[in-house]
Amino acid sequence: MSTISIIVFALIIEYFYDDIQKYRENNIILKPFNLYQSKIDADKYKKSYVCIFFVTMILIFGMIVITIMDSLSSILFFTTSLLIILYSLRTNQYNREIEELKIKLEFKKDDIDKKLLFKLCPNLKQTRAKSNLNNLVIKNLFFNSIRNTFAIIFYFILLGAPAALAYKILDYLIYDDSFKIDTKSKVVLKKYMYYVDYIPVRITSYCLSIVSNYDQVMNKINNLQLSNNLYLSNIEFINQSGESVYDNSKKESEQIIQIQNILSRTLIAWIGIIFLLGFSGIFI
Repeated sequence: MSTISIIVFALIIEYFYDDIQKYRENNIILKPFNLYQSKIDADKYKKSYVCIFFVTMILIFGMIVITIMDSLSSILFFTTSLLIILYSLRTNQYNREIEELKIKLEFKKDDIDKKLLFKLCPNLKQTRAKSNLNNLVIKNLFFNSIRNTFAIIFYFILLGAPAALAYKILDYLIYDDSFKIDTKSKVVLKKYMYYVDYIPVRITSYCLSIVSNYDQVMNKINNLQLSNNLYLSNIEFINQSGESVYDNSKKESEQIIQIQNILSRTLIAWIGIIFLLGFSGIFI
């Protein structure tokens, strides 16, 4: 039951300890990445391959360390895994940012800094939309919940804390401006991200049907209009599924409240399923 215990502890600590955000500085990843880059012949390898190798190296090294910790002491294993998950999982931090947007939409709709919008939904940084940006952000809250919560939990369950960290690093490389990567390399990384996000996106989409209107969501999933771009198709899959669970005719702040409730219920459904799998002996 350590798997579910670590997830629950991480969610509780993050909920009550707001200052944990201070310990999630990009430098924790940026410095090792820059050091790694300095040892690589940049002219010999494509930047995208350099990035993928770095993520793979972190995953393998992390799994070795976690395995050693587990063999030495269950307390060491639990503590190390918890620290990694606290760094990677951003559920409550993301919720606070959504709450901030909701309050500004309610009282200061004309004074919303785009930095907040793109912080919530960095996948929209390259959007050419000049109007209805708020509505576009609201639709993309579903996809970005994958980045901050559901994919992290999925890979933690599948391969342990190192996999959750590797996912977060790949996410940083694509979306964070601290990592200086050319557009062409980001396009390549996004192709890899399609396969990484494929299962979490679909599991979460089907969970939406369980915690809301099953027929409505399933009907939407069966009639999705997806683009030919693999990376964008994942985003469209979860966002279009999500559109069926809230009323977009209401005020923007009320739409966000509905989405928050749906995402909270979806997280509870995930944890409930993990509990059942834990009791059945699949997870320890």
